Amino acid sequence: MMKSLSRKAAVVAATAFGIILVSGITGVSLFAQDAIPEGFKKGDLAPEPPAEMIEAGKRVYFTKCVWCHGVDGAGDGPGADRLWPRPRNFNQGTFKIRHTASGELPLFDAKKPIPGQNDLFETVTNGLPGSAMPSWEGILTEEQRLQVLSFVTTQLVKDRKFTDKQSESQTILQLADLKPKSATDESKKRGSELIVEKKCIECHGVEGRGDGNAFNLKDDWGFSIQPADWHKCWNFRGSRQDAYNVRNIFRTFSTGVNGTPMPSFADSTSVDERWDIANFVNSLCERDPEGNPLPIDPLTDKPKINFVVQSNPVEGEIPADMENEAWQKAPKRYVAMGGQITHKPRNFVNRIDDIWVRSLYNDKSVVYLLEWDDRTKSVAEGKLPWAPTQVNLDIKEQDPKTGEEGSIAANQNKYTVYNDAIAIETPVKWQELPAPIKPRYLFGTNDQFPVDIVKWEADGSIRAFKGTGWDKDFEERDSYEENLKVLKSEWKNGRWYVMIQRPLGNKKDQDYDEDTLFEMGKYIPTVFFAWDGHNGDAGRKMAVSAFFYTYLQPSIPREVYIYPFVIAGGIVVLEAWVITRRANKKKGKAL
Repeated sequence: MMKSLSRKAAVVAATAFGIILVSGITGVSLFAQDAIPEGFKKGDLAPEPPAEMIEAGKRVYFTKCVWCHGVDGAGDGPGADRLWPRPRNFNQGTFKIRHTASGELPLFDAKKPIPGQNDLFETVTNGLPGSAMPSWEGILTEEQRLQVLSFVTTQLVKDRKFTDKQSESQTILQLADLKPKSATDESKKRGSELIVEKKCIECHGVEGRGDGNAFNLKDDWGFSIQPADWHKCWNFRGSRQDAYNVRNIFRTFSTGVNGTPMPSFADSTSVDERWDIANFVNSLCERDPEGNPLPIDPLTDKPKINFVVQSNPVEGEIPADMENEAWQKAPKRYVAMGGQITHKPRNFVNRIDDIWVRSLYNDKSVVYLLEWDDRTKSVAEGKLPWAPTQVNLDIKEQDPKTGEEGSIAANQNKYTVYNDAIAIETPVKWQELPAPIKPRYLFGTNDQFPVDIVKWEADGSIRAFKGTGWDKDFEERDSYEENLKVLKSEWKNGRWYVMIQRPLGNKKDQDYDEDTLFEMGKYIPTVFFAWDGHNGDAGRKMAVSAFFYTYLQPSIPREVYIYPFVIAGGIVVLEAWVITRRANKKKGKAL
């Protein structure tokens, strides 16, 4: 792992990628002074901010930032123990997102808030997606952001000094001057070969879902971290609220991510090769069916949500092959997931932040195809110590004690492993609910407004339950057991593919007090739940969505396709008759 440098010790480190660092002085670049890599130039250190800016920044810091980063900037504020990844410890001067060479301090000039020339200002402005660090634009003025950074860089960074010309250097990636390489098939193919050659897949996985080395990676402070999932570019820490911008990926491969095992590739690849890698990685991020980037919601920095899960009609059996044309034509919906923190046991660290849903139906059943990224396939060893119906479980909650050793970040990958699982919840009596009223999202409201829950677990089981409230155990039932099936369940390279079939329901032959009746052309409230077994998820400790709506798209009658041809044929016959009659009249007059 590449460690950040400190004044107390020299570092001699070599990575598997041939990057060698020999330094006994803080901040000396990864590169020899006479061997600056292609695309970089030497730069000058910025002057120290004025004293009045530092003092003003102190007031901003102790109003907005201290709660996570701590009084002394050591990343140990009151909220730190509940966050994963933990807030940045400023003391060592280790910052991830930069335009500077690996091991160097980021760019910061209190007088120049210019994109590409002020790394820390951009971080505070845009936030760090995939972490608890929010965007402060619109909350703090530009002046306040520069002020608080003036305080952080001069008072809270203690092991290094941004103005120390003897110890620090600035080797700056000239990203603005480098033209991105066209993302041709050839470029992406070369990029796919380079990530194997440079051993990127050892951490990021064969398909880039971050499952290559999911358990053993740690940051410079000894906390467990995860490799990036390349299919979720909106979660890239340095995406700068511009998720599909290939420049951000190029920058990361060029500079590395200080404080983590992610190295710089600047001295082992050319600029051209890094564009190839960036083009390939960028191509993996989820896109629409036409291959266009997904629209990003500016409020969440995540893909925009369509809350209607459209289920398309199918004649005959619903195919279990997700490559079937019917599945390929079914709209794929992004479902954002959040950790359940309303009731104990709560899920403060939610490892499943989204799922993708498609649906088909026929005259008997509706089928959901659910896909989600999970770096680990989790199946409990032995029999679980509770019944499938039990929700009120006495399991260890991610509720840290005071101090870093008891924090959530320190306890990652140490939980008892349970089954990965997913569930679909629909109200039983949704027709009787006056809009916009719905049952409580968490397992229903009461006996008057129960919910229908179908749950699949990674041990291969699938069950139907009746839910009557968050604090009540489920009631297991078998009223539609024959039509409740798992058509597909597969974990492959960091992703689950699960296809669940359940009956449409019919008031004549089912117990309407238990099962949801699906009707064509109606919007049926639907909630999704997901459990990551490796995260110790079970019972109410899980990820949960907002209310979505399942909509069974009415099938188009065959007559709709036949009538146009019949009408067209009739028009042709009529026109022929009219033309013939006129011709005959002209002949008669001529005689």
